[in-house]
Amino acid sequence: MKKIFIAISFLLLVKLNYAQDLVKKIPANAFTVATIKGDNVFKLMFVKDFNESFVGKKLLAETSKSLDKNFSSIEDFGINLEKNIYYFNQLSDSITYNCFLIPLKDAAKFENLISDKDKKIRTNGDIRTMVLPDSTSIIKWNNNMMYFVTGSIKSTFFADSAKSVKYGIKDIRYQNSYDVLTDSAVVAVDSAYTTTDAPIEITEMASIPPPYVSPQNTKTHKKTTKTKGVVKKSSKKKAVVKPKKKIKIIEETMAEEVYAVDSVADGNDKYDEYQKERAEQDLKKKQLAFVWMTAQADKIFNSSYESIESNKSYSASLDNKAIAEIWVASLQDVYNSISPELGTYGKSGLMKGYGSLSAKLFMDDKSFRISTGLELAKDQADAYKKIMNRKLNKKFLNYVNSDKAIGFMGYSIDTKAYLEEFPKLMKQTYGAFLGRNMEEEIELGTDLFSILLDEEAVSKVIKGDALFVINGLNTKDVTYTSYEYDDDYNQKEVTKTKKETLPDFLFMFSSEDNRLMNKLIKYGINKNYVTANNNIYKIEAKKSPIDIYFMIKDGIVFLGNSLTEMKSINDKTFKSGITKTHKTLLAKNNFSFLFNAKNLVGKVPTEEIGGEETAKKFNETLGKMGNVYMKSNPIKGNLVSADISAEIPNGHENALKYLFTLIENAAK
Repeated sequence: MKKIFIAISFLLLVKLNYAQDLVKKIPANAFTVATIKGDNVFKLMFVKDFNESFVGKKLLAETSKSLDKNFSSIEDFGINLEKNIYYFNQLSDSITYNCFLIPLKDAAKFENLISDKDKKIRTNGDIRTMVLPDSTSIIKWNNNMMYFVTGSIKSTFFADSAKSVKYGIKDIRYQNSYDVLTDSAVVAVDSAYTTTDAPIEITEMASIPPPYVSPQNTKTHKKTTKTKGVVKKSSKKKAVVKPKKKIKIIEETMAEEVYAVDSVADGNDKYDEYQKERAEQDLKKKQLAFVWMTAQADKIFNSSYESIESNKSYSASLDNKAIAEIWVASLQDVYNSISPELGTYGKSGLMKGYGSLSAKLFMDDKSFRISTGLELAKDQADAYKKIMNRKLNKKFLNYVNSDKAIGFMGYSIDTKAYLEEFPKLMKQTYGAFLGRNMEEEIELGTDLFSILLDEEAVSKVIKGDALFVINGLNTKDVTYTSYEYDDDYNQKEVTKTKKETLPDFLFMFSSEDNRLMNKLIKYGINKNYVTANNNIYKIEAKKSPIDIYFMIKDGIVFLGNSLTEMKSINDKTFKSGITKTHKTLLAKNNFSFLFNAKNLVGKVPTEEIGGEETAKKFNETLGKMGNVYMKSNPIKGNLVSADISAEIPNGHENALKYLFTLIENAAK
């Protein structure tokens, strides 16, 4: 009795685990996997709150209208909102599958979404199947899950003549000269053209690879009938006696007209024949895709196989706190999958060394955050670690005022390391593109690059760290040249003025060796390209809408468009005031970015954003936004990563509810 109880408990546990998470149904060779974690989502917003939100009401109203039914809650859809929803795709040389796995809480409610379900649903045990009207998608479900799959055959698959013969499918092309309608196993035609919207019925499930599809007997070269009605009609007219020379000219002209009419008619017939043949071949492709999709869907429900959970890269990318995640197996494989479509360019290794890519979305009571990660090959990871081995110049922080700044962006790299690693990275990326026969030339080019550049000297002139700050917006009258025309259309050059809103910016970068820049400044002054005012220089550019100033001070090159700001830096009266958060963001990351929406409120002129009403809504939205941040993270192992985050302002319970508020305000 005890053993029976244990066995029953085990079976219930297996069934419970199956219902709890559908990730076990995703094949190990899935190429992309995306997840929405219902449990984490509805911890932030109860189902009742969602139903009563602007988005929820809109969704329920539109669904009720389209299905002619009354839905009062998203729970009426029958989906288990506490479990994970998955999207995944599978790639092959022949077909791409796009698939959704959705947990069900009430299969009867889900079936209630289907009109005329008795006619559309086929039942086999506890598994129900519905084919969408265009036969390009299949929906299968049982009491625990719903599976949706759509497949598209790759046009290049039938470029192989052996495969074309095996499946009885030909790729055809139509020559613009109307001379030949060609059957070709080399030229691929990618088309969604079909002859029917009715579902394709199959009587027997096919296994993958599918059985041989017998070719249909279709003639691709038909004898066309030339249309000469117009010419015959004109030939019945009574002849008028004319000189022989003129008669000959008329006959030649008529012959040309006959040829032209015959050619157009012949071309139209061939084009119609081409369209018919193309439709027949596309229908065969559609039928083949349907057979493969059916077998693939059947495998998901009825077969045991290794799941994506066995993939270490996928498992390492997961985070229990995320509300949504996406993982791509390999950027190199992404490139390889589309490379046949690119011909010669597809043979290059542009993504060589780049592995899996992942992104995760987090929401809490303080912010939104998207965390991204990219796996690199060991050589690449080692190269980037050397390049990123530098921090931002701390002196830059003395010229940031957090209360004033609309935004800033800082970055820091080791210029010397970058120049040393650059030839290797270029060789790795573009070497395959140029071909194996160019290996010696590539090696020679990279060596020449290293010889011509003195990495140490360059790194002293431009160390590799910089900071760009936008401190505000200024409206300025800008002159420009236009042209007017008098009554006789004579052109006259006219100088006009217009108001432009331009950023008030300050750019800084570190430099230890100023000899080259001092020579450039001297040259600019001699050529009247630059004017000097104490230690501050102005670039004289007549067509520039803004005045550009620059100076060199304390090992920093400053560039900006505010003379007042430049003077305050030069005489050490600049009023700084950087917050601890902003200081940490800039000082500890190789790349960082900030956008302070509140500091932009009222700075953009009304006429530039569509009038007073639009400007009011725009400023209200900005006023309710928190700061937006971006930052890179230190490279760990072979993983390079970065985060994007947005603060939520006070008065909002969490990021999800705040997002719904923004959507509602924008829709009003």
